[in-house]
Amino acid sequence: MAEKTNKLCVEINLLPAEYRKVKNDLSWILDRRIIWPIVALLVVLVLIFLLKIHMQDVTSQLENNLQSTLAEVEKEKPLLNKITELDNKLSVIAQKNNALKSIQVSKKRWVILFENLSSILPPNMWLTNLNQIGANEMELKGFTFDFSEVAEYMVKLEKQVSISAVSLISIATTKAGGEDTYNFTIKASIKQDLGLEGAR
Repeated sequence: MAEKTNKLCVEINLLPAEYRKVKNDLSWILDRRIIWPIVALLVVLVLIFLLKIHMQDVTSQLENNLQSTLAEVEKEKPLLNKITELDNKLSVIAQKNNALKSIQVSKKRWVILFENLSSILPPNMWLTNLNQIGANEMELKGFTFDFSEVAEYMVKLEKQVSISAVSLISIATTKAGGEDTYNFTIKASIKQDLGLEGAR
């Protein structure tokens, strides 16, 4: 067998150091420790860019919707003003209706009251003054020739549908046409439900 001879080849650069061409070592570029972080950073940057574009689109769409809504509101503003005006008119009408109902109830109340006060007057008695001194109280002033008629009138008043209580405030003798008379003041409490529907 022929003997193999291993030849050792050594390359020697005899150029001065300042003229030597140094080879750049680029092997670090293919290092996974460098590649994967760069790829991850690029992916994150792309995602941020896409998210920013999406947010801009959404913001733009919302602004357009807002402008469209404002335009619709401005378009319907005259109608809203008319509705508000009608509501105000309806409110005024409702107040007037309530006032009319109150007047009707009040009218009925006073008609019943005055009928009760006058229909039971004794023959020798007359009233000179009727004064409302509270929401449901009246003061009656008058004269009579017969002292007993004052008590009789008070008893009859308490039995009327319009009166809940009667009390004598004062009574005094005086002269009327040369005759002795009695000047009296009576306080009568009016029933709160007088004049209302269903009130007795």
